Amino acid sequence: MSSPNSYREIKLVHGELINRIKNLDSDDWAKVCLKLGLYVSKSSGKGSHCAVYKDNVCSPTDVSCLVVTIPNNIYPNFQRDLVKKVLFYGIKSGKYSEEDFWKVLGLM
Repeated sequence: MSSPNSYREIKLVHGELINRIKNLDSDDWAKVCLKLGLYVSKSSGKGSHCAVYKDNVCSPTDVSCLVVTIPNNIYPNFQRDLVKKVLFYGIKSGKYSEEDFWKVLGLM
């Protein structure tokens, strides 16, 4: 499979597992990202999101370091986008795979 150019191009091999994570909240997502080796910054302003960066060396002003923003209130239908955005970075960087992601969640 060729490398995707956008998170929208990610085709989940185990897409059926999305239904098993539909109730994850922002704290759960932050823990998943930390376990995958990403840096979660919850102190970036007064907004209703936390930012997830490639690592703790990245400057919050460097948009290329941003992996995903996690809203405080996550609706179940938004879970698929979060999965794909986190996976997109893992696949592009070679740091983790879809299987690694599901293993961190304890679903594989």
